[in-house]
Amino acid sequence: MSKGISGFGVIILIIILLVIGYTGYQVARVHFSYGKISEKVENTVRIGPVQNDDMIREELIKSGAETNVLLIPENIWIDHSIPDSFRIYVEYEDSSSIFGVFTYNRKFIIDKVASIQIDY
Repeated sequence: MSKGISGFGVIILIIILLVIGYTGYQVARVHFSYGKISEKVENTVRIGPVQNDDMIREELIKSGAETNVLLIPENIWIDHSIPDSFRIYVEYEDSSSIFGVFTYNRKFIIDKVASIQIDY
């Protein structure tokens, strides 16, 4: 008759839970970074029409660096061609190494459009 889990079983269980927690953290970190960058793009698209394109790119690259995501100017498209609208499109890849054995790769696309409202 079993009276519970052994000391060795507890150690194995703790190790398994730590591995699962670390893996979850590494995967979640990639998605949290996406959320931060997406929020920054959304804020930028609202005030974007009053800035020039180079300033917008520079600002987004800085926020990417703050979240450890490499954004380059070639991955940031700013579109003024839509009538009465302003669009920022950002495409990047992010990855996270899990114990050096598995790499979680993800390609993210952020596409935000805001209407331009002019008050007279």
